[in-house]
Amino acid sequence: MTKRMHLLTGSLLVVAAIIASAVLLSGCASDATGDGRPRVIIFGIDAANWNVLTPMLEAGELPNIERLVRDGSFGVLKSGEPIQSPQMWTSIATGVVPERHGITGFTAEVPGSDNELPVTNNMRRVKAFWNVLSEEDVTVGIVGWWPSWPVDEVNGFMIAQRAWPMNWSLHGIPFGAARDRNGRLIVQDFPGRTYPESLYEDFEQFVMTEEDVTLQELNSFFADSRFTDPRKQFHARWVYAKDRTFADAGLHYFKQETPEVFAIYLQGTDVVSHYYWGYQTDEGYTVSPEDERLYGRVVRAYYAFVDGVIGDFLDAAPEGTAALLISDHGFETKRDLKVRWERGEAIRTLEGNKDVPWDHGTDGAIIFAGPGIKSGERADDLSVVDVMPTLMAYLGQPVAEDLDGRPAVALFEDDYLSAHPIEWVATYETGEARGDDTPMASPMDEGIKEKLRSLGYIE
Repeated sequence: MTKRMHLLTGSLLVVAAIIASAVLLSGCASDATGDGRPRVIIFGIDAANWNVLTPMLEAGELPNIERLVRDGSFGVLKSGEPIQSPQMWTSIATGVVPERHGITGFTAEVPGSDNELPVTNNMRRVKAFWNVLSEEDVTVGIVGWWPSWPVDEVNGFMIAQRAWPMNWSLHGIPFGAARDRNGRLIVQDFPGRTYPESLYEDFEQFVMTEEDVTLQELNSFFADSRFTDPRKQFHARWVYAKDRTFADAGLHYFKQETPEVFAIYLQGTDVVSHYYWGYQTDEGYTVSPEDERLYGRVVRAYYAFVDGVIGDFLDAAPEGTAALLISDHGFETKRDLKVRWERGEAIRTLEGNKDVPWDHGTDGAIIFAGPGIKSGERADDLSVVDVMPTLMAYLGQPVAEDLDGRPAVALFEDDYLSAHPIEWVATYETGEARGDDTPMASPMDEGIKEKLRSLGYIE
């Protein structure tokens, strides 16, 4: 067993100890809809990993995630390689590997040109869980999934990631938007940002830009934002504005529409890890006392913010709603590269072509809690492709035999499995074939590509 796996195993043992020493939260054993149909909230937390979760759980800094850990099952969710978010989140949504679902990178070539555009939802060749559930008359709400533009027609509502009008705006001028002489945000109109289309006009009230982030909010991430280099604030600031937009809008529509299956994606845990991981002295990095004071807790502070968002949804959920927290990959210090980096050698990470010794890791996180889910069960052998079939089995929906993943039945209580035996169908891919090799253009493309370049994902 490698040193890294020893550390990971130790982390999960600590989490297990937290469970064993805690009084279980009171849960509801009945279904949440009153008609035998369960409800599920899915929290897609980019790059969430036990390297961060475990010490924060030990310190009592994540009370809402601790509620899920104490009441449910948890473990490592393995990512595929290359470790890139669009294809992994699509594998989570579809239960198949990237070669089958068609999203195989951050960008794709436009046929007949030298241009590449960010991948778009129309390129997905197979159905996502929201498509299958909509066909089965299950109501859904999907907020901010990557990629989700242009949105699908669903039995409920869908808000695309590109409904937020900014992606990387160093000078405060949003891509896909402009400001009038009074400073009011004027968003360039383009279709497919919400379903139904008319929802976008109402959604706009929730849009927060980096300029809207208050000093008090910044101080929750930085020790004292007044004395922090604005360039070093920028990354936490823009992604907080994005996640806050989707969190606030998502909570509003979750309460208003009460979908049976709701999913929200939050990106900030990944972004702040890329930019602030190296300020963490507990990860073995040497920084000045001032830099440690200003930036050393940004990563953990962002996890605490996400924990608060999760708490808001748990508090608003109908009684007996299950919660599923998942990440597309992990994040870690590359110990071998760190030794070389500290000697002054040039290094490059395999995952994102970075010249610093921290980057994505294959070991993400999964926590599943709710009626019918075992308490304290370890989930050690799950992959991102197992999420969709596990969700379908939990909801009592047939599972397609041609998926690459399989339901994680070990997480289900025996009585629940007896009451909801898994049924199988040959495939979900009935009707017209979907998927297009050509990415669609939007006013946000240059902003998205500029952000991807800054992260080293594209040239």
